[in-house]
Amino acid sequence: PPPTKKKVIIVGAGPIGLFTALKLARTNIPVLILEKSPQLSTAPRAVGYHGAALAALKRTPVYHKARELGFFGKGICWRRSLVADQDENHNRNGDGEMGKKMGDIIASLAGYGHGVLYLPQGMLTRLIYEEVVRTGLVEVRFGWEVSDVIQHGDDDDDGVTAVARKVSGHGEEERFTGKFLVGADGGKSAVRKILQIPLQGHSWPERIVAMDVLLEDKHLDPMFPTSMVVHPVNFGLVTPLEPVREGEKTLYRCSVATDPGDERTDEELVEEASLRVLLEGFAPGPRPLDVDIVGSSAYRTHQLCAFTLRKGRCVLAGDAAHLNNPFGALGLTTGLLDADALANTLDMIINEKKAIDLLDVYADERKRVFQTFVDPVSTQNKLRCASDPDTVTEDWLIRGVINHTPDVMEAFGRPFFDVWPTDMRKLAALRGY
Repeated sequence: PPPTKKKVIIVGAGPIGLFTALKLARTNIPVLILEKSPQLSTAPRAVGYHGAALAALKRTPVYHKARELGFFGKGICWRRSLVADQDENHNRNGDGEMGKKMGDIIASLAGYGHGVLYLPQGMLTRLIYEEVVRTGLVEVRFGWEVSDVIQHGDDDDDGVTAVARKVSGHGEEERFTGKFLVGADGGKSAVRKILQIPLQGHSWPERIVAMDVLLEDKHLDPMFPTSMVVHPVNFGLVTPLEPVREGEKTLYRCSVATDPGDERTDEELVEEASLRVLLEGFAPGPRPLDVDIVGSSAYRTHQLCAFTLRKGRCVLAGDAAHLNNPFGALGLTTGLLDADALANTLDMIINEKKAIDLLDVYADERKRVFQTFVDPVSTQNKLRCASDPDTVTEDWLIRGVINHTPDVMEAFGRPFFDVWPTDMRKLAALRGY
């Protein structure tokens, strides 16, 4: 179809906003993206892409470049926390201080489907951004903060106006009008707050400290590069962010839970001295520990979902719509599947003249997927990690993995392909749109 006269406005130039824009541009729909920050974010966040989310990436030009820059892992494992390394050559200064290595594997799960693609979120965001710019149909304005959203009614061709101010300079205000507006501006979404859509759910008591560090792990199992460390308090994740090179330092993401009773501020938690104490109990390698801290962040995790994902011509996607803990890589990946479904929905409404109420189908289905799949699965992923390593083997999934029970593996893995995504074209046909 010829280009539409009006743009879709997307608030947020993170991976979800950009992926939505890319999908829309590929159907000839012009897009304006408003981003509060002055540039793309490089903060330590998501790393892994799998299941239906990986399939969604494969349907765009982004995938081949992501595969070149990233790497595939065949599986993950649950491990005990660090233990002493008895290799005397693993002691740096001969003073009797033992190096440490990852604890024994409790259970290991080979990748379901095509495994897991590892690529830091910042790098994926950059790749999507480059493809977005290449389309020629997307304008990205950095440094613009949305302060209000005005809707003009379902029958108005100029259906929604975003009022935004420039963050730098004199804070001049401008109005941007389009057919639809997408709130993809993260967990603290300004769009969601302006639309007065509440979040429902709960927050976890502990904080997670995520650290990107350069270290050498001589005992890494290449079959299972990602380790979920099982511990009642300091549970977490250790995963490489780049292919491991033998004899060299590799960039790893170490995410460690802190004691819920720790009263230090986030700023105090990410001071270098504090980070090194956490790494001493979490990072493998010779002692004294030789690591370079590249980046860090402290954050709380949540299990929250917006009461509704649609108000009029405004819709939510990604963290603006729902939040979950990072165990099992169901955050950014769920957002990518939101973007995939939403772009297909807007394509049908704008280019194929389907009824605007098709947005209700998108909103209801993506909320249903979160409530019935993403929320419970990510919750149980987290609770397994926060268990006693001596009794976690009594968990149904861990027991099934240890015993290599095929029907258990199928029951756990199949929903990542059948339940997690939303086929909006199929639903539109089934419901008579």
